[in-house]
Amino acid sequence: MPQTRRRFLKGCATAAAAGSVLTGTGGAVPTDDTAENDVRENDVVDELPPHPPEAAGGWSAFRGGYGKTAAVGSDHGFGDGFAFDTLEADWTADVAGLPVVDDGTAYVSVDGTVRALNAADGSIEWQSKAVGASEPPTVGYGTVYVSGEKTVTALDSASGDVLWQTALDADDPSVSAPTVAFERVYVCADGTLYAIDCETGTIDWRRDSVTINVGDPWNEPKEVERAIGHEVVANDEHVFTIAESGTIAGLDPLTGEEQLATDTYYYHLSDLTATDDSVFVRTESEAVVAYDSSTGERDGVWDGGIRRFAVRGGMLVFVTRYRLVAVDLESGDQQWAVGNYSHCIGEPVIACNTVLVSIGLRGGEYKNSLVAFDLDDGSEQWVFSRAESASVGGRCVVANRTIYIDDGGLTAIRRGGSGRDGSAEDGSEDGESDDPGQDGENGDADHGGEHADRGDENETDREPNDPGNGGANDQLERDDDGGDAGGRGNHTLLLRKLLTWMP
Repeated sequence: MPQTRRRFLKGCATAAAAGSVLTGTGGAVPTDDTAENDVRENDVVDELPPHPPEAAGGWSAFRGGYGKTAAVGSDHGFGDGFAFDTLEADWTADVAGLPVVDDGTAYVSVDGTVRALNAADGSIEWQSKAVGASEPPTVGYGTVYVSGEKTVTALDSASGDVLWQTALDADDPSVSAPTVAFERVYVCADGTLYAIDCETGTIDWRRDSVTINVGDPWNEPKEVERAIGHEVVANDEHVFTIAESGTIAGLDPLTGEEQLATDTYYYHLSDLTATDDSVFVRTESEAVVAYDSSTGERDGVWDGGIRRFAVRGGMLVFVTRYRLVAVDLESGDQQWAVGNYSHCIGEPVIACNTVLVSIGLRGGEYKNSLVAFDLDDGSEQWVFSRAESASVGGRCVVANRTIYIDDGGLTAIRRGGSGRDGSAEDGSEDGESDDPGQDGENGDADHGGEHADRGDENETDREPNDPGNGGANDQLERDDDGGDAGGRGNHTLLLRKLLTWMP
C-alpha cells in the first residue's frame, strides 16, 4: 500500500501510544525570512510540493536520486531480452569522476567547477565559473545544484550561469551532496541540516539536533538531544537524516519538525537510503538494517561484512568483501550469491532487471571487468573487460541505457547505433516495450506492487524469468512518484506533476 502523509501521521500516533521511540518534539529553526510554522502559499499540509521531474527520469543525483538507492527502472536500465552483446564503448572524455545525467546532458564536478557534457558524444556544452564544487551535482526543477566550501550554488542547466549562491553558517567547510525534493535543496554541514528554497536560495529552516526518548521498558523514558550528522535522503513524504549515537530521524520536509526518531542501538550509521516504505542504513559492524519509514520498527537485518548496497522493487543487493549477494526483502532470504573475489568488488547498481558491479584485479575470471548479472537468478549477462589496460573504476552510473564508468576518463558504454539518449534508434529495446511510466526516483515505484517491474510488469509480451535460485530483492529506493505497479507511472501523472510545479 502506498504511504500517504495521513498514514504516516497516523502511524506516528499509534506508535507513540504504544510507547515507541517516536516523538513529536519540534526543534527546527525557521530563518528570519520565514515565520514559525509558516509555509509557502502552495504548501498545503496534505499536498506536498512535487518531486523534481528529473528524479523520475534517470540518474539525477549522487547514488541515483533523492532516495540514494543506486537503482534505475525500465526507462533507463536493462529489461528482459536486452541485447547486451550490442553494448560497446562509445566515447571517452578527459574528465575524472562520474556524472549525474538528465535530458541528454551529463554533469560532473571538475576542479571546483561544474562541467556539462553532451551525452551523445562527450563534448563540452558549458563549464561554470569556479564555485568551489566539491561534491557531485544534483539536477532538479531544471536547475543544477552543487555543494562547495560552506556554500550551495544553483546553476542554469542550459548555460551554467550562477542563479544564486547561499553561504552556510558552518565552521567545517565540507557540505554534503545536495538532496533535491519538495522544491527544496537539503544539505548537511557541520552538524546542521539546511532546507534551502530551490528557486530563491533562501534558507527555509535549519536543524542541528533531534529529540528522542531512551530507556528500558521498566523505567520512565528519558528525553535526550542528539546532534544531526552528515547524510540526508527523502521519500514521498519525509526527509530522513542520521543523528549521533545511531539515531534515524524523519522530518517534515516543509518545516523541519520531527515526525519520527528511532534509536537503532548501533553506534555509527552510514549509507542512508530511503524508499516509500523503508529506510536502510549500514552499521559499524558492516550490517545492513531496514526500518519501517512510518513506525521506525526494524524490518530486517543482514550481515556478513557488507560494504555497499542497492535497492529496487523488493530486492536488496549488496557486496561483501568477497561476494555479490541478492536478498528477497519480503522473506529476508538470500536468493543468490556469486563470487569469491578477495576484496575487489565495487559498488552495485541495479538497472531494471540487471545488477552491474565492477570487479578488480583479483577477480579471477572477471579480472578488472564490469559485469552484469541477472537480478532474478544471478546469471551472467555481460562482461566489459579492461584486464590488460585501464581500470573500470569502483562504481558506475546508468541513465538512458547508457553506462558511465570512470576508467581514467569518463567513458560512456551504450548500444551500438544509439541516438542521443542512449536508446536504440527505433526507440525500443529488444524484447521490451517503451514503458511510459517513469519508474520512480531512479528506480521504479514499488508503492503497492510486490517486486514492481522486476521484469517490468508494465512492459508487454514478456516471458517471466525462471526464478532459478531466486531473485535478488530489496526495495530500498523510494522509486519516485513517477511509476509503480499500482499504475501511477503514466504520462498523465507526470504531466499533472509538471503542471503543478510550473508557476
